[in-house]
Amino acid sequence: MSREEQIMADTITVLGNVASDPDRGATATGIPTLSFRMATNHRRPDGAGGWIDAGTNWFEIRAYRALAENAEASLTKGDAVVVVGRLKLREWEGKEGKRLNVEIEAESIGPDLRRGRSVYHRVSHQAPPRGEGAAGGDRGASGASAGAGPGSGDQDADTAVDSWAMPGGDATPF
Repeated sequence: MSREEQIMADTITVLGNVASDPDRGATATGIPTLSFRMATNHRRPDGAGGWIDAGTNWFEIRAYRALAENAEASLTKGDAVVVVGRLKLREWEGKEGKRLNVEIEAESIGPDLRRGRSVYHRVSHQAPPRGEGAAGGDRGASGASAGAGPGSGDQDADTAVDSWAMPGGDATPF
């Protein structure tokens, strides 16, 4: 196994703060992306009842697909987050010599609930359109939500069936 393959296989969990405004983008093929800097501050007791800052680590976080879209809608600079993902170390040459950029390709991002509260809103993913001959006919005029999934009847988007969570659905939602 090459050094690059070893690095890409490492999974890491990091707790810290969003240190830059999240930056939305897209790949050349149109896949949504999101990147932001994350800082982790390490503190230790000073022995007199206070704390000493023992350094800061910086990470470049990259998210793709649905995770990128949901993170963009949820994160702002300063938020306390937990990021789980694949660690990537990239060396580059700068004015001061060799430098190291530490990236995490995120698999999951969430709020750090030790430092605040959060309200979760499940996002329904639109199912493939039904044929005109399906029971119920054209739902466009009935006021049913466009995000409702198969078998959802007149449910609103918050209670619609998530096709990724259904048996036989896409096993990889990101």
